[in-house]
Amino acid sequence: MKDDWKSKIIYWIYLTYCKIKRYFWESNFTKKHLSFGIVNGKLQITSSEHEDFINSVQKKINKINQKNLSDFIKLSLEEGLGGCNFIIFSSEKDNGKFVQFWIAEHKLKFNFWANKSNRLKKYYLSIIGLLSESGFVNNDIEKYSGRMVYKLEKEKDHVSVDANFQKDLESASKFTVAVFKDVYKIGPQKLVVKVE
Repeated sequence: MKDDWKSKIIYWIYLTYCKIKRYFWESNFTKKHLSFGIVNGKLQITSSEHEDFINSVQKKINKINQKNLSDFIKLSLEEGLGGCNFIIFSSEKDNGKFVQFWIAEHKLKFNFWANKSNRLKKYYLSIIGLLSESGFVNNDIEKYSGRMVYKLEKEKDHVSVDANFQKDLESASKFTVAVFKDVYKIGPQKLVVKVE
């Protein structure tokens, strides 16, 4: 009888945890965005749906001049950090080669994902090399106490590399430019940016 009671409590706690976790994950895509401003000398607060907010940010990014690629990427990241969930940079001519950041927590969390279908697996060592040149260290190194670490997950069907640039727009933009130029060997061409 006591074990049945304990298992019900454990099940209830687990179910509550799953519901809360799901709520916060889904709220990233359904949240409302508040903006503040002064109009005619009065404070104005407006609310917008996430989809409308994303469309607005996307339009702003599309208007940014791409003459200086590093500045373009930095300004795009800055716009995206205002409330988007992720941002993806890809080549205008080859959208299969991309750089993506998860930015929902107002931090620049780089994620490289390679599998059989996207054919990016051959680039993961170069990505790790660029991260190392940028000051990142493998998180498996026990004696490193800094916060600039990357995590490598190598499985049979995929390879994943994650690194958190925190809010360092300069480093993230330089790294993104280097990925396109040095890793993907994509010469000067227009980038396409997608936010969600």
